[in-house]
Amino acid sequence: MTNEKLVELQNLVLPVMKILNLINQEQEEKLRKIPLGLIRKNATRMHAVCRFNPGPKGYEKTIHDVKEVAIHPEALNEKWKYYAQFLLFHEYLHAIGNIRHDSVFRELEDLWPDDDAKNAGKEFGRFLRAKAAKWLWTCPKCDKTHPRSRKSNGRYLCRKCKVTLIDSPAGQTHQTQ
Repeated sequence: MTNEKLVELQNLVLPVMKILNLINQEQEEKLRKIPLGLIRKNATRMHAVCRFNPGPKGYEKTIHDVKEVAIHPEALNEKWKYYAQFLLFHEYLHAIGNIRHDSVFRELEDLWPDDDAKNAGKEFGRFLRAKAAKWLWTCPKCDKTHPRSRKSNGRYLCRKCKVTLIDSPAGQTHQTQ
């Protein structure tokens, strides 16, 4: 099931890359041969990765050096499908030889036609951190919450109100007196 979703995603992204003249037919065939996979479901900071086979330092990487392209499993859900397309596009840009996130890479990345997808990274990251949170640090004055994996134990203050944040298990809300 998941493999089908990844292939479906690939079938949406590669034609766009060809239309944008970023790849030719030969490169498309090579990209299709790269194994697609998933990163850990509990990852909160990494959304996708292009994994290369080891090689000498300073070595120019090509499509032949790519071991796998992996995407976060949550990105394959219907809500995030548009962002998953952008993630695969981003990783394929790495696979065709644009290793660093330099100005040239950012110009290529900016060619992706969906502006909402290009800007969805922060929202997706917040979604992942909220999903993984075991605790909510809540300001009793302004009710701002901060999803976290551990208790604050009274060690942190709200940046805005300078009031000690209160711990509550994720899924419960704090009731002010």
